[in-house]
Amino acid sequence: MTEVRQTLSLPASDAHEIVPGVRPLTAEETGHLDRARTHLRASGVDLADAQAVGALLHSMRSRWAAGPAAGVPQATVMALGVGVGDLIVHRVPGARWALRTRGPAPTPTVVSASGTDAALPLADVTARWQTGCGPEWVSEYVAAAAAHLAADAGYEVPSPRGPSRTAFRTPADLPYPPSPAAQDIALGVLDQALDAALTPGAVAVPFAVVDDGPAQSPGVRRFGGEPAQALQEARAWVRGSGAARAAVAWFGQLPSDSAGGPAVLVEASDAGAPSLVVAHRYVAATPGADGRARAVGEPLVLGQAAPLL
Repeated sequence: MTEVRQTLSLPASDAHEIVPGVRPLTAEETGHLDRARTHLRASGVDLADAQAVGALLHSMRSRWAAGPAAGVPQATVMALGVGVGDLIVHRVPGARWALRTRGPAPTPTVVSASGTDAALPLADVTARWQTGCGPEWVSEYVAAAAAHLAADAGYEVPSPRGPSRTAFRTPADLPYPPSPAAQDIALGVLDQALDAALTPGAVAVPFAVVDDGPAQSPGVRRFGGEPAQALQEARAWVRGSGAARAAVAWFGQLPSDSAGGPAVLVEASDAGAPSLVVAHRYVAATPGADGRARAVGEPLVLGQAAPLL
């Protein structure tokens, strides 16, 4: 694999933003990513196979760490990041590469169909190069990031991992177990959402909760209007909050392979950490003396997704 240019240009004056802080790539910037792909293809690895790309990242990083002291091979790390980002793009309808202009330097990012949700594979691969990772990390990261971006199109939820999608799991069983604080906010918000679903006349709209730490009470904000757009607005509000952790709740349907039916769903995470996605099924109220709304079963751990903030 030969070296390639790994920097991107400053924001172009004629490139209009998709949403604040994100704009389409220019032709020059697209060319940078194409050169990174050429760099990665020289490895001979099947770039459509997340497991193969994960094994490549693991082996190359391990050789670098075990060798003589040397700087980070920026071009190689960028090429691996582009490869991981391409895997996400191929899994999510409407997802594409864009440039995030917020922050100290422009950063390539994979954005959802609307441009309001994003994954940062270049930054995340760079972080894993520094800390190390197993060969399975790319597959897990791509699945989580794809689930996060796919949620932008509606009430999609991450597919549970493990031998059985209907098997009971706890947060400790997840690839990246969330902190006790993240679990607490997830389950607390889940209880709030379930109460709203079961209370006659209660307003059941997406809402978000941010928590800046033990010295400050959590902030809550509700989002009305069209449900899918409201959920996007809730996620955007969380991303801009600067909080230590946050949760987003919405009302939808569980997929049939997760028992199906109406449910309240919550995604929660610490800043920069993979999120925890949980749900609780319920039966909606129906006419008649015995037709009261009621909870069904216990809370379900559905899986993980990219960090909320």
